[in-house]
This record gives sequence, C-alpha cells and structure tokens, in this order.
Amino acid sequence: MTEIPCVPDGESDWTQRTALGGSDYLLRFRWSQRAGTWSLTLSDADGAPIVSGLALVCGVRLLERVADPRRPPGELLALDVSGLNDADPAWSDLGGRFALVYLEPEELG
Repeated sequence: MTEIPCVPDGESDWTQRTALGGSDYLLRFRWSQRAGTWSLTLSDADGAPIVSGLALVCGVRLLERVADPRRPPGELLALDVSGLNDADPAWSDLGGRFALVYLEPEELG
C-alpha cells in the first residue's frame, strides 16, 4: 500500500502528477462546496481523462467499475487513518485524517 501525498494547502482545485503501478497519471482533486465532498478525476500522463468525478468516499474502491484499459492495474482508496471510519473527507481532512492510498493488484483481496 502506498500513500499518495495530496494536501490541499487551501486550494479547492488542483492537479498533480503521480506514479501508480509503474506509470504516471494526473490526479485532479476538486472540492464541491455545495455537496461538501472531494472528487477525483484520473487522467493519463498526457491529460486525457480516464474517469471523472469520483467522489472520495471512505473505504470505497474508486476504480472498481472503471473498465478503461489505461487505468492503473491496482486500486485507489480513501482511508480514515484515525480509525474512526465515521465520515468522508471534509475540506480540511484530505491529507490529514484521510489519506488517499494505492493498492497494487497483489494487495487486493
């Protein structure tokens, strides 16, 4: 399991390049004030979207239903590192109480 550094630093919309499963991807994080949630758009290294608008929900496999062959071979999860598992990441929680992690295929059960 690899923790993906993603700290908003006061930003509600940012993109970062991240290596997942041996390839580079662009991860775009967006905060929705209306919905009160973070969402993720995953794009290939050239910026072509693979999947958009994935809500960062604690403990849910984000890529489970993504059939695009360009997707990473493993899985992305938002995890509550406090162990409470009673909420999803709020505005100030991402990169603190909540971590985005990547699991390699052999780590999936």
